[in-house]
Amino acid sequence: MKIYLLAALLFSGMLLSQKIQLKKDKILFNEKEIGIMKSPYRDHFEFYTLTNEKVFDADLKGVALAKDQLLYYLDMKSASGKTTRIPYEVLITSFKPDRIVAHQLAVKYHLFNENGFNKTEVESFFDTPRENLTDQYLTAKNNSIAEDNERKSQLEDIRRIYSPRLGSNGEILINNGNYPARIIGYARGYHCTGFSSQNPCLEVSDLDGIKIASMYQTQGMKTYAVRTFDHNEFIFTSTRPYAQSDYAFVNEFIAHLFIHGYTLEHQAYYTNQEMQQSKVVDAINRSINLYDVPGYVVEKSGKKTEGTITIWFEMLDTERTGQKLPEGGADFFGQRVTLKKQLPGMNSMAIKTYDADSDIHFCISPNGTEECYYGLDVKGEFIKKMQNYGSLHGNNSYFYKLVARENKIMLLQDPVELQKYVIKTDFEPKGQMLDYRSNDILSGKLADYLKECKTLSDQLKNKGLDLKNKENLIHIISEYSKCRK
Repeated sequence: MKIYLLAALLFSGMLLSQKIQLKKDKILFNEKEIGIMKSPYRDHFEFYTLTNEKVFDADLKGVALAKDQLLYYLDMKSASGKTTRIPYEVLITSFKPDRIVAHQLAVKYHLFNENGFNKTEVESFFDTPRENLTDQYLTAKNNSIAEDNERKSQLEDIRRIYSPRLGSNGEILINNGNYPARIIGYARGYHCTGFSSQNPCLEVSDLDGIKIASMYQTQGMKTYAVRTFDHNEFIFTSTRPYAQSDYAFVNEFIAHLFIHGYTLEHQAYYTNQEMQQSKVVDAINRSINLYDVPGYVVEKSGKKTEGTITIWFEMLDTERTGQKLPEGGADFFGQRVTLKKQLPGMNSMAIKTYDADSDIHFCISPNGTEECYYGLDVKGEFIKKMQNYGSLHGNNSYFYKLVARENKIMLLQDPVELQKYVIKTDFEPKGQMLDYRSNDILSGKLADYLKECKTLSDQLKNKGLDLKNKENLIHIISEYSKCRK
């Protein structure tokens, strides 16, 4: 009979500190005799003090569910006639029910310890109101029988409608009301010995070669664990033990796959496509990319064109790895923006693409506040430039988000790597990147970049301002703006 254990717990710390043994009819607590346990007949246990005074009885009983399954409980009765019921819980590894019962009553309910039976705990135990296990188990029994009947009905329907079966070469065949039968997948059996969750006994694949389900003998001769392509797991309880050449077993297994919704053919392909599409939608929603956002582009000549803006600043992280930019190969993200504009009197759209090195900027207003992005090449970014050059990509200009602007100088920020800032003056063709390098190195670079304002340049060399602080950078461009006036 298969035992269904309610709330099976692991009290590992208690197991180490409370060693309970049975020697003949003596109960030993940490090798000290503290009481007597008798079992005059099967599954009936009587507990006595060392002076042979009865304390309580315990009877191990079970409620039969469907498929030869049992729910076990302890029917308890005190020496004074009080009764109660508790679930039977296996808290130790043992094949002896008497030792399991004694351990549970000591470790979980504290009915006895190294000093013998605790009368206060025993009285409290029998006075404690508990849920009606009879009703609870009866409900479980009825549910189990109903589920088993439903499963049997589903199997009959599947066999009647589809007649799934195994062909001579491992083909999985169904009729589906039509003749001749058609192939929906393939099954492959293996020699299966012992209980293992590593080596499958049976594998089922669909017409696209996708492994739909693998079956493992892990729990018993008729009970098997099943893992599916979509990371689902369930237990398959068969009417017969597995044998590699047993077609009837495979037919039963295939019918159970149908019950769980796995109908083979090309189902996994379409399921994976739907899952991938869902991942893409999720990645789009999490990204900072802009997709057809209203805005405008301003060209070098000052020409302003309104429309909808699209730009990919980062990769779509469909697997939620945290990676936003390519680690190898050229980095094209953040280099190109597309503007769509409705043509007058027509249903078609005019589409124009601008690169970051074309000396343009674009602006959007997603939350009512205007955000602008400028295309720039920068001093610095050695690693990214080498990454691009190594892939024969010579464009190192990207769009950066405007943070602040003063007279002939701007502070910008990388929209993806927010720790990176760029300072750009109208007197230099490139901006100065302030990235992950040390503050000393960046101070020297920025001092040289802003050398036309000697006072500010000297301050940067001598004062060692924190150039990773946005407020300090805003202060710097403000001071530069005043200096240039």
